[in-house]
Amino acid sequence: MGTPSPELVRVADKAAMAQAAADLLLARIAAKSGRIAICLTGGSSPKQLYELLATDSYRDRIPWPRVHWFIGDERFVPPGDPLHNMTMARHAFLDACAPAANIHPIPTETSSPETSADAYARELMAFYGADVLDPARPLFDLVLLGIGPDGHVASLFPGYPAVDVRDRWMVGVDKAHVAPFVPRVSLTLPVLASCHTMLFEVGGADKRPILTRVLAGEDLPANRARSNERTTFLIDDAAWPENSAKLPHALIIMGVSSSGKSTVGEALGRRLGWRFEDGDGFHPPANVAKMSAGQPLTDEDRWPWLQAIADEIARCRAKGEPIIIACSALKKAYRKILVGDRRDVRLVYLAGERELIGDRMGQRKGHFMPTGLLDSQFATLEPPGADEHPVRVSVDAPVESIVDDILQQLQIGRDRA
Repeated sequence: MGTPSPELVRVADKAAMAQAAADLLLARIAAKSGRIAICLTGGSSPKQLYELLATDSYRDRIPWPRVHWFIGDERFVPPGDPLHNMTMARHAFLDACAPAANIHPIPTETSSPETSADAYARELMAFYGADVLDPARPLFDLVLLGIGPDGHVASLFPGYPAVDVRDRWMVGVDKAHVAPFVPRVSLTLPVLASCHTMLFEVGGADKRPILTRVLAGEDLPANRARSNERTTFLIDDAAWPENSAKLPHALIIMGVSSSGKSTVGEALGRRLGWRFEDGDGFHPPANVAKMSAGQPLTDEDRWPWLQAIADEIARCRAKGEPIIIACSALKKAYRKILVGDRRDVRLVYLAGERELIGDRMGQRKGHFMPTGLLDSQFATLEPPGADEHPVRVSVDAPVESIVDDILQQLQIGRDRA
């Protein structure tokens, strides 16, 4: 089984990103009753998050005695130096909030980066209680990362041998690929991956070019760094990819009943960080009553329903809110109401054979569409043609594979197996 694809969550700005990151961190802490291990990151991206954690609204909600704070990489400079990553975190929140024994800096007052790497590896192993990582027992509860201008994460730079190291917990890096040009000490990719949640913060217009390359699937360290369980990218508007103008603003997941519109739409929404709505919720009560009684809807019944969905899409577009809506949209005339001439509203057609979808419908409970109406839906269905530019995917696949296929066709990132 491949590593799960990352979730992309779009936020307004760096302040919103810091708040979203803080909320995710608190949720991760709340999910566990025992000892917590958080791996911090350096650079400028997380400073606003760290300062937020020191405010009363967050500080009072963190069980500090049971949370341990590590760091993913360090510049080989003495503690207290302006370039020292853990010093920045300590000044921002750790020294004021965390017990000293729970702060685990990488030692840099040693003879070499390799010596520091070996010492920190021993500390990590002692904390973990083993010298071999067990995929079923992650080392960290959350790993926080940023993306460098060259696509590096921690101090693992593209093209450097350290990126490919898999038999060590830590490595020394004699020369950095980007400023500041000082030696580094870094966790390796397998150790970074040993976490319940990996959280990237990507903010600012200067990050847009490299994020575009990352989401296009380029072989960069930022694309190799993935949690074995969950990876989330928090991206602000300024950093959103350069092809954002080409990205749809609304996706309509279409197909006959039981093709999986809601299931796929919800999974796609989680992956993109977009709001999902089930089109059935826009039906007036009279339509629901007819379908529950086994009576097919007429076009006169459908027009107000379709217009209500179109109005919601228009409202979201006007506010700049991306949305995913599940709607059967069986006829081209229906889709004309929903999509119109808007190039940023795209159709995702879930295609499948009558026998397969009929079997699925027979297993559903609590839905108002009787199985007897499926033949009527197939008779009504007008599959979208090339002129409608649909994303066509087969329903005969696992949900995550269907989502991967949709994202690949839309060119919104790619999964790395």
